[in-house]
Amino acid sequence: MLSKYRVESMIMSIIVQALKYALVLLVIMAVAGFGYQWFAAKADRKNFPPPGTLYSVDGLNIHLDCRGQGVPTVLLEAGLTFGSTSWGIVHDALAQQTRVCAYDRPGLDWSERTREPLSAERVANRLHQLIELANLDGPFILLGMSAGGVFVREFYSRYPQQIVGMVLVDSSHEQQGNRLPSIGGTSELSSVLTLCSWVQPLGIVRALGVMDSLLERFQLPKKEQQLLTASVNQNHTCAAMLRESEGFNREVFDLEPPASLGDLPLIVVSQGKVPGEDNEFGVPVEQAREMAEIWNELQSELTQLSSRGQRHIATESGHVIQLEQPQIVIDAVNELVEKLRKGE
Repeated sequence: MLSKYRVESMIMSIIVQALKYALVLLVIMAVAGFGYQWFAAKADRKNFPPPGTLYSVDGLNIHLDCRGQGVPTVLLEAGLTFGSTSWGIVHDALAQQTRVCAYDRPGLDWSERTREPLSAERVANRLHQLIELANLDGPFILLGMSAGGVFVREFYSRYPQQIVGMVLVDSSHEQQGNRLPSIGGTSELSSVLTLCSWVQPLGIVRALGVMDSLLERFQLPKKEQQLLTASVNQNHTCAAMLRESEGFNREVFDLEPPASLGDLPLIVVSQGKVPGEDNEFGVPVEQAREMAEIWNELQSELTQLSSRGQRHIATESGHVIQLEQPQIVIDAVNELVEKLRKGE
């Protein structure tokens, strides 16, 4: 009969052996996943090369994509975690009317990543350097979506020269962190993006189609869908999104209201879709509608930042209006371009 010591020793040996095999299997899976992600990301970059030009700004390769001809030049500032690809439909349409330039903040789409925390000041200063390096001629219209609205207002406060108009697309508000009901989503989002940043280089995010499913609700044309999917499945996308979301959270808890824009021509385009059960906030309908009411107040305040402010409401759209109802954004910008050309 085997002794108790011998039995325990055999069990321990079996467990150790099993753990070794499990470890080897995990290593093999990690290497395979890394290889899958590496080759897939490389293929994406080959299939979708940068449409614009890379400029060295603060030691980083920053992508700038200018299309069309005419004045004023429209500068596109994307929303949080979005790059120039988010403007695809709007960019081409506006370029038929005037010159339009979109760019990518670090780590997004074709721009080189950085570990620096995001801030409105850094975004504004980097955009200013990019304009100078690319020898872009004004006058300029600033177009900012969501967080991009905060960034273009910061840019205007620092570099108002040659800025002749502004368009805000469902723009964030510098006080929204203090005024919108807390839904506990900030820490949860940070945790999700942290996990995503760890596993994305191993191909898990791509294999499970996590990022793809986020884009499906917009029902985009095939070309834009493929381009956006390729961009969000790069190795560092989740890490860049995490850096942006954590940095921007510090920009929207101001005690003072946003600075006045004086008499700068301003158009505010806001979401107007009534939240339902499947609202993009992921909260009960009553809470979502309370948030929508406060968001409407914030949008009204942004319109009043200029004595020449106007507002348009996208009644069939949620937050990402340039993907859900792009024509409203196109019409708003073209309206402003025409008025400026006529000297109105």
